[in-house]
Amino acid sequence: MQCFRSVVRLPADLLCPERCAACDALVHPTDLLCAACLTATRRLGPPECPGCGAPRPTDARCGACARPDAAIRTARAWAAYDGAAGPSPVARAIARLKYRGARRLGRRFATVLTSRISAADVALVVPVPLHPRRLRARGFNQSAVVARHLARSLDRPIGLTAVVRIRDTPSQVGTAAVATRSANVAGAFTVPRPPAVRGRPILLVDDVWTSGATVRAVARCLREAGATAVDVITIARVL
Repeated sequence: MQCFRSVVRLPADLLCPERCAACDALVHPTDLLCAACLTATRRLGPPECPGCGAPRPTDARCGACARPDAAIRTARAWAAYDGAAGPSPVARAIARLKYRGARRLGRRFATVLTSRISAADVALVVPVPLHPRRLRARGFNQSAVVARHLARSLDRPIGLTAVVRIRDTPSQVGTAAVATRSANVAGAFTVPRPPAVRGRPILLVDDVWTSGATVRAVARCLREAGATAVDVITIARVL
């Protein structure tokens, strides 16, 4: 099946070659970024907190993860969101997907994320949902675009409506305080059909981890509905 998909994509790649998601340089069809933008990207990995994935001098749990928190088992991001000077290549790539409708990037985002998925027992891939009003305005959910490709590469089912957003919360952009972000999303999500997640480990997909307030709120809903574990994967993390 994977070979068939590659053959089908070949004519499209020849007629409309892939470009760097950050700067438009020509790239190999499977590459997200060109060599220069990849060099300018701070990719994340060990040593890091084994819980939330925050960069650390050693692989010891950070202070926040040392406290009991059953909502999220692990969280990982592929790269740092912020650049040394101005928007990073990853931030520009996410903006193209999120605000300029470049849904074709979803497959390449999923490709780089697979190396950062730490849990082997994923049973269901779930995107962080948008409120229906925002979904209508944007036309698509960027997290769902990436989640579809991740589910396909992992050969796992996707739960596009496993969690729904029942309150149209204000944008978190520009909100720095963790307490404020947590209050913004409190009670914003629900699991309409608990049997769909009960007894299953979930991979929760989002674009950016800022404070973790949104994914924690979604993870709590999933755990309360009976999910055995929730692991989070994001494209980038604000450090």
